[in-house]
Amino acid sequence: MNDLPHEPLDAHSATAGGDGALAMTDLDAFLAQHQRKVRALSQDETGLSFASLALFAEPLFDLYDLDPAAAFEVMAQPDEADETTIAVLETARVLWAYFSLPSKERTKRYNDLAEFLLGPNTDPEDEADFDRLLDTVETHWDALTSDDHALAEDVGAETLGFDALLAHPAFAHEQIEQPAERTYGPKGLSEMDARALFAQPMLEGITDLDELDDAMDRANEYWTLVQLHGPEHEAHLDEILSVFAVNEAEAAAIRTEAAQMIVRFETLFPEA
Repeated sequence: MNDLPHEPLDAHSATAGGDGALAMTDLDAFLAQHQRKVRALSQDETGLSFASLALFAEPLFDLYDLDPAAAFEVMAQPDEADETTIAVLETARVLWAYFSLPSKERTKRYNDLAEFLLGPNTDPEDEADFDRLLDTVETHWDALTSDDHALAEDVGAETLGFDALLAHPAFAHEQIEQPAERTYGPKGLSEMDARALFAQPMLEGITDLDELDDAMDRANEYWTLVQLHGPEHEAHLDEILSVFAVNEAEAAAIRTEAAQMIVRFETLFPEA
């Protein structure tokens, strides 16, 4: 199980190119969705008092070794609310709706809850952790009185039930599409495997650990270099020379090596 059953940068992140940077349009969309969640939770938009939600979320904060006080800081500074705190509060709000269901209905909706919080593909360890989480929160839920429920739901907005909450714009999934992972070469290698194949001739025959680290560092820099063009390419090559070459002879050797690795990249991964 992840650190949280619903991780914002895991479930909704999207990368641009192969450098791991978040695409600007997707970043804007993610930030907008994050603020939408902050607003929905902190302004009682889903029909649950934020103060009651923060108290209900305390077992989750304890479970993940987080500071429960962070929840109340959201009320004071909603624009500075971090993704982890909001993920915990979002999870707590969904669990409030889930435990509000009749017990027989909970059994029927267990898989829907698990898919929402864990995603469609889970392993037995994830499911075991999820069940322990539910047991912890259910104990907390059972300790609440009818007066606690009434006070928590005594807000201006209608208190959304399980289905209505999952359909709410702030909670609905698929707000940002996850693009297919980039692959390399005719065998569709992952970036990690492609990098290893790319660096292979630079590492062969090296037994000294320091030399091996140095070769790996250069290979990583060449991987970046080969995907840059124009002034950026030349600037990065100059940076490589400044780091790895101490004299003209070494600079010439690195230029030759860099040129060879560029040819290797283009041969291995012509589609790139």
